[in-house]
Amino acid sequence: MYKIAVLPGDGIGPEVVREGLKVLLAAADVCGFEYETHDYDFGGERYLKTGDILPDSAIEEFRQFDAIYLGAIGHPDVKPGILERGILLKTRFELDQYINLRPIKLYPGVETPIKDKGPEHIDFVVVRENTEGMYAGLGGNFKVGTPDEIAVQEMICTRKGVERCVRYAFELCRARNKNNTLHLVDKANVLTYAFGLWRRVFAEVAKEYSDIKPDYAFVDATCMWMVKNPEWFDVIVVENMFGDIITDLGAMIQGGMGVAASGNINPEGVSMFEPIHG
Repeated sequence: MYKIAVLPGDGIGPEVVREGLKVLLAAADVCGFEYETHDYDFGGERYLKTGDILPDSAIEEFRQFDAIYLGAIGHPDVKPGILERGILLKTRFELDQYINLRPIKLYPGVETPIKDKGPEHIDFVVVRENTEGMYAGLGGNFKVGTPDEIAVQEMICTRKGVERCVRYAFELCRARNKNNTLHLVDKANVLTYAFGLWRRVFAEVAKEYSDIKPDYAFVDATCMWMVKNPEWFDVIVVENMFGDIITDLGAMIQGGMGVAASGNINPEGVSMFEPIHG
């Protein structure tokens, strides 16, 4: 018996979750497993009514579930960042969901905007680091509203955070057994400190996986190649911010936001799954 926390959230979230639960019900029937769901109303409407975002007690409850199914977070009447940081990022960070897993797969019968490309060309996975980078929220403002205002947002990369993400990507690439090629996507030619760490760790871990070809691509070139030659990619590993950007591009080449999926993965704990909707 699997226990699943359901957070429909805001906007199209409840609609998408309602349809997704129909799929889960059919899958349970076909595959022969049982589950129970528990609904939570965290999101914009609750925040506007009560001021509640996501209490710590809810995080402790989430730890008791096998998985979390999230619809959407974000409300037009709530200032950007309040719900996103207070619900989505808090859940990712508190449950240490350090992998954001984004399959980019074009299915037969689904159209892609890329000319002369089909399902045989678009089938790769992006492994995005999910709990560090600029999303860690370190920084601040000084002299707000004046001509001398300063805004600082720091990118945080730890060796532990980078290595566990890179290692997960190598293992996934081996398990896929497709092209056996893992691309590290970065901007190491300009952001030398943060991505210097990524490249060193990537090269060290690669020595343990002689069956996997390690490769490198700058993020701007990756955006070009994902459109021009998506068949070049098997598995991509990338830091948080760049991963957020290129995976939306990936969603479009696989047929649009409506067919894209995402997993916020803690391989040793509770993971959260959500559709990608922009």
